[in-house]
Formats: sequence, structure tokens, C-alpha cells
Amino acid sequence: QASSSGCRDGVVIRLAASGLAGALLLMMQSLAAAPQRVVSINLCTDQLLLALAAEQQILSLSWLASDPHESPVWTAAKRFPSNQGSVEELLVLHPDLVLAGRFTGGFTKSFLKRMGYRVLEIPPADSIAAIYANIRSVAHALQRSQRGEQIIATMAAAVESFQAGAPAAARPALIVQPGGFTVAADSIAHELLLLAGFTNQAAVMGLDRWGSLSLEALLGSGAQRIVVATYRTDAPSLANQFTRHRLFRRLRRELEIVPVAARLLACGTPASLEAVRQMKAAAP
Repeated sequence: QASSSGCRDGVVIRLAASGLAGALLLMMQSLAAAPQRVVSINLCTDQLLLALAAEQQILSLSWLASDPHESPVWTAAKRFPSNQGSVEELLVLHPDLVLAGRFTGGFTKSFLKRMGYRVLEIPPADSIAAIYANIRSVAHALQRSQRGEQIIATMAAAVESFQAGAPAAARPALIVQPGGFTVAADSIAHELLLLAGFTNQAAVMGLDRWGSLSLEALLGSGAQRIVVATYRTDAPSLANQFTRHRLFRRLRRELEIVPVAARLLACGTPASLEAVRQMKAAAP
């Protein structure tokens, strides 16, 4: 009986050891499968990649990532090579994962997929919940889910803080972008404006996603705060003439005019919450 018991114990030990070895092998295979040559060809996925990836995973970012007018993470992006999103340069890079926007680089994406490259398309985030979903998608592809959940937890805490500090009655406001364009309800900028403690008069007025305001409509909107999305203000452009008009200068004397960097409104990413802080800031 003792011999039989010892035999059974030996079998159990061998099976346990075998199971442990198998688990370790699967873990090693999983780690080995994590992409190590990741390329982003979209401004929004650039930001997600920089927030989520280990530095050694990043092979290249889009050329916009290091532009301070376009990207809130331009300083960090300068450490990495840039790309123009062309098929030719991506084939030379031999990426094991390409991050792309849903509506950009159509030819490049379809060609790479036909060639067998792994391409992850990320949709534009039009809400905080959509930002969380995109973070989880990219984090999963990078095998950095724990990092993704940490970022989401930090964002969620900030959102909760904004909501707790919201005024009893939200004041009417408008976001004005170069050329007089504003944002309606189906946009991340709309949700950020609400988080800052304001209502979005563009939505009240029934303007569509990229509605355009005349100066006359702006004067009659009832907005108490105008959030001006600043973009390349030193460069001469017809779009920036909108905020230099004498009627707009009159608004500056009558309403709260608060500048917010346009780069914070272009993409739904972890950097978006900085726009809320700027929207809430006292008017200069």
C-alpha cells in the first residue's frame, strides 16, 4: 500500500510540475507575442500609444505627433522617429502592429492588411466612455492592460472630481474654433464643456457636429462664456480673422473669453481632461 501511495504521490507531483511548466510556457509565449515594433499613423493613436506602451515597443509615430500646434504630447513624441503614413516607409519599418484612425489612411491600411500586417483601427472618441473603450483596445493589443486600467482609473477620478465641483446651475457657453466653427452634442468637446460646468449653446441652437456661427449668431446666442480654441495664432489665416473682428473684440468686453489650446479638443485621449481645466479657468 505504501508503495502504491508513493507511486500515486509521484504521479501527482509530476502532473503538478507538468501543469506549472505548461503555465509558465504559456506565459512566456504570451509575453513573446507582445508587439515590439509598433507604428502609429494617426494623431489620436499617437497619443494613446505614447500613454500606454513601454518605450521599447514604439517604433514610429505620425509626423503630427511632434508638432506643438497639433499634439498635446509633442515633447514626448520628439524622442521617436516620425512617419508620413505611406505604404513605402511602413514596409521598410516591418511593424508587427500598426495603429490607425478609422477614417484616415484608407489605402495604406487596406494594403497593409492584404500584405498580412496587423492593423488596429481606432474610432474617434465622441465621449469619455469612448475614450475608455479606445484605451482598453490599444492596451489589449499592446498587452499592457494593467497600464490601461491605471490610466482609466486616474481619468475616472478626475471626472468624478469635476462632477463633484460642478456649480448648482450650469452657465451657457460656446466653443468657437478658427473660422467660427463650433461643436454640437455628438462630440467629445461637448462632453468636456459639460464637465467644466457649462451648457453647450450650440446644441441648444440645434447646430450640427461642425456647425458654423456667424458673429451675429454668436452675439445672440446667450452664451456667458466663449471658449476660443486657439490654433497657430501667429500664422496669418482667414480662419483666425474671425476672432480679430471688431464685433468679437466687443464680445471680449462683455463676456468671459477663455482660450483653450485646440490640440486638446482634436482627439479623445487622456490629455483631453486638460481642456476641462482650461475651460474652467478664470477669464484673463
